Amino acid sequence: MPREVGLFKMVNTPSTHPNILKLYDWFDRPASYVMAMERPNPCQDLFEYCQEQGGALNEDQARNIAQQLLGALQHCHDCGVVHRDVKPENILIQPETQEIKLIDFGCGDPLKHTPYEEFSGTPCFLPPEWFQKKKFLAGPGTVWSVGVTLYNIVCGRLPFETLTSKKMRQVKFHGDVSAGFKDFVRCCLRPRAEDRTNLEQLQFHPWLHQSS
Repeated sequence: MPREVGLFKMVNTPSTHPNILKLYDWFDRPASYVMAMERPNPCQDLFEYCQEQGGALNEDQARNIAQQLLGALQHCHDCGVVHRDVKPENILIQPETQEIKLIDFGCGDPLKHTPYEEFSGTPCFLPPEWFQKKKFLAGPGTVWSVGVTLYNIVCGRLPFETLTSKKMRQVKFHGDVSAGFKDFVRCCLRPRAEDRTNLEQLQFHPWLHQSS
């Protein structure tokens, strides 16, 4: 069984999550495989959606997306799967309902508590410990990618221009963003992995529960 198929089966069993794309079936071929998957309609990836909204989203939209994304990622970890490539291009959004779906487990792996030492994912969403030590832990690595994603969709740019552990020590914000949003992102983008808020705690951050 291809690894991506296996990971999708793990996150779809015994129950599915509303914010993770469903795999219905798969078919083996001599030199490839085919996956039959859910196709939300209408939908587009979050990067394209942000571009259509002028390059960035407001905090209310971002808050709704963050709540769904964190729930999906927690479900993955509870099922023994780490995504390893969280970014706007791997999130589908339905413009009318604002419901999201996490997609593309091609860079994913079974969850483990020891460091991952192979490259996987998109460089600008990888944590600083990867660039310093060429390894990272699943939980802190996932939280870092959430912080970069939220910064990206609200500020309309990536938080770091130079990808070195030294240059990624402090995040600077662009545009008019709230103190709550800044604190949420900083909880994700703390330079030391052991200092980052974990995935479960992040779901209780006050910014996520502010009223509009």
